Amino acid sequence: MKTPGILAFMLICALGPTFSLCQGQKVIPDPLPELKYPPIARAARVQGDVVVSFRQTSEGRTADVRAIAGPPMLQGIAVENVKAWQFAATAEAAGQVHKVTFHFRLDPPNDGYDSQPMTKVELDGVGDVRVLSIITTGLERSECPSAVDRALPSAVISGDFVEVHRWNEVVRVGEDGSVVWEQGKTSRSGRINPAEAKSLLERFRIEAVWALCGNYNQAGLMDGDGSSIKLRLGGREKSVGEYGDVAPPIFREVELAVDAAANTHQWRHGDPSTESIVEITFEYLPKPGKTKLMDAAHRGDKAGVRAAFGAGDKLTDVDASGWTPLMYAASSYGGSVVSEMLKAGAEVNARSKRGETALMASAVTGMADEDLLDAGADVNAVNDVGMTALMLLVQRGEPQEITALLKAGADALKKDAAGRTALDYLNAANCGRPIVQEKDPQWTTVGYSRCNALSDDNYQESKQLLTNAGARATRVSTPKRP
Repeated sequence: MKTPGILAFMLICALGPTFSLCQGQKVIPDPLPELKYPPIARAARVQGDVVVSFRQTSEGRTADVRAIAGPPMLQGIAVENVKAWQFAATAEAAGQVHKVTFHFRLDPPNDGYDSQPMTKVELDGVGDVRVLSIITTGLERSECPSAVDRALPSAVISGDFVEVHRWNEVVRVGEDGSVVWEQGKTSRSGRINPAEAKSLLERFRIEAVWALCGNYNQAGLMDGDGSSIKLRLGGREKSVGEYGDVAPPIFREVELAVDAAANTHQWRHGDPSTESIVEITFEYLPKPGKTKLMDAAHRGDKAGVRAAFGAGDKLTDVDASGWTPLMYAASSYGGSVVSEMLKAGAEVNARSKRGETALMASAVTGMADEDLLDAGADVNAVNDVGMTALMLLVQRGEPQEITALLKAGADALKKDAAGRTALDYLNAANCGRPIVQEKDPQWTTVGYSRCNALSDDNYQESKQLLTNAGARATRVSTPKRP
């Protein structure tokens, strides 16, 4: 739910070079949790101010965290950062509502091969957070090829292959069509058409690839992800590694080409027709049927959405899971392009192959999207195992969003196919064991008590809302509170 009129708050104090907290009202914690300028926003040259409201709890946590203004591409990272804030526990602060502004800036506002970004975060003197994507010349490169090494292999030959390495994953495609996927201690193999494998390897037989250095790293950068490519082509071998998204764009382009050819998505997630909508927030890999419109909607990229429409992508397109562009838009924090898609004729109650809807995709992010509700979203639709949007939503423990869904007619008495109610879903999530969770779950904190993954205020308020609406805990396959 998008709620205007959040109480404004301004902290005025002097901050020293160590960014110590002001005396009195402490609206920003010290130290500030790690924050990274979103690479997708940086690539799209998006900057601006994001205003986030939150309520302080007696335990020193934040509750009712939501973005109330700012570029959609930047809202999600600001909201997640505030949700991780921790203050000293104090009864006096309980219930106080504040807002903080994140100033996202690109400095300077242009990219270049020799200039790569790093994130600098600092506090200013009025209780705001400045997030600066600094373009520097501190890019560290090593093992760069000589003119002889840059020469292209004459052809793809027998025994050639390409491998993508990530922190716990290896994807390998051979010229004969063999595919090997490894993650941790799991190893599986398969095959693709040899002609497709050769076509993939030909994408690496270009000057831009063979001109890449062996390693790319940003000096002092501590907030990036790393991956590497190992290649054998024409009998010659080449390796390229990068950390922090600082390699030239061709690196990411060919990396994703390997994922597309090997269908890495299916190795990770299994049959896409059985994939739960809860995975949609992490759906960045290529996937059968996934269009550029879906990718742009997922990013909340209005310009990308327009370009995809112009290229012929349709609102009725579905990927291999039956997910529509509207579902991807609804899973974008803030739902920035949902209203535009609805105005363009998107079907609000379209179902995935598991019977899931755009409202369920919104619920996964902790939102009861008012545009979907106003457009007639079926608030009590169930998927193939009887789950509703309310059951998915309560796992995030957001009382205001739960209130919105209940007001829209959500039935708190409904049970899923296993006999569990929304209250069971809330209790399980609070105990750090959500009934439905993504395969690559976000890190959750559970303290000394084994059932406090949600803030106590949020949990108690959410529980009361569901109880008032008639929900009862069944204790069917859900942890008991101590």
